[in-house]
Amino acid sequence: MGNKPRILIVGQGLAGTVLHFSLKQRGISAMIMDGDLPGKSSSAAAGIINPITGPKYQKSWNYDILMDFFVPFYQDLETYIGKIVFHPMKMFRYLSNLEQINRWVYNADRECGVTCHGSFVKNLEEYLPKNEDGTWAEVLNAYRLDLDALFSAYREKLQEDNLFIHESMDYSSIEEKDGLLTYQGKVYDLILFCEGFRVGENPYFNNLPIIPAKGEAILIKRKSDLHFMAKNNCMMTHWNDDLVWYGATMDNKITDFMPNEDSIDFLTENYKEDFGEEPKLERLISGVRPTSRDRRPIIGKHPKYTGIAILNGLGTKGTSLAPYSAALFVDNLLNDKELPSELDVARFAY
Repeated sequence: MGNKPRILIVGQGLAGTVLHFSLKQRGISAMIMDGDLPGKSSSAAAGIINPITGPKYQKSWNYDILMDFFVPFYQDLETYIGKIVFHPMKMFRYLSNLEQINRWVYNADRECGVTCHGSFVKNLEEYLPKNEDGTWAEVLNAYRLDLDALFSAYREKLQEDNLFIHESMDYSSIEEKDGLLTYQGKVYDLILFCEGFRVGENPYFNNLPIIPAKGEAILIKRKSDLHFMAKNNCMMTHWNDDLVWYGATMDNKITDFMPNEDSIDFLTENYKEDFGEEPKLERLISGVRPTSRDRRPIIGKHPKYTGIAILNGLGTKGTSLAPYSAALFVDNLLNDKELPSELDVARFAY
């Protein structure tokens, strides 16, 4: 393949952008294509990195390792695009009863490595007073990546360097001969698919167990500190100078990619319970997350066409998972380093 492989990345969402910059850090200039099709998960995501997972309040999978990757990676990415998009956050989560509080304390007492379970705060200024049994708990080492600003700035860089193709992939135009790939007359050593939920349309990987899950949030006219986010009924965080993001729903039985107006009522009612006021609604946004069956990223080469490979399945934890996953992927592609079996695409028969 040589020291300067010819690479085409398909998809400029989170996976594709992070993969492209990971290659750039190794001195490799790849092409990237994206047709801006509707439904992309990153178009509605707030870029939240939350180290505490689910109702058991456990630290997220491999969080200490992931943090060692994503903090310096996003800081380097900020330097490259010349814009601040990666923010340490002061995050709070509401615990409504003694059982939840005890579960939090239990996990905090057994926590090793990076501390994520913080102390308790009875009330937060912006929220309605809660019941006497509940309390807010601070989540430490939380972050937010401004995806909208990142993708816009990164695309400008791609266009400046003539590395961006603004079109959708035509799979029928891929030809393989003597270990090389040809796409629309151009030769590539590698074609790397980072298409999110649209992998279901990809004939090379459409049998993988990627579960599309539509998430929706509302953007509300409200001022909020850039570094504050909190979750009671739903999560609220900064979106821009005039808007906050409040969400999100999850629908694993989607019938289309467009926003569902019924979600406005659901999110509005939750917001009113949190803040005691009607939200000044700007708009409803939606995107489809690509989640794997085992909730782990899917990385690696096609079993037959070794120049075709995939990075997908980042799901709801994508912002924290992407730099680590991309680093493993690049090492596998360039140095033939073995992938962890729990992330390797080969764990699935297809």
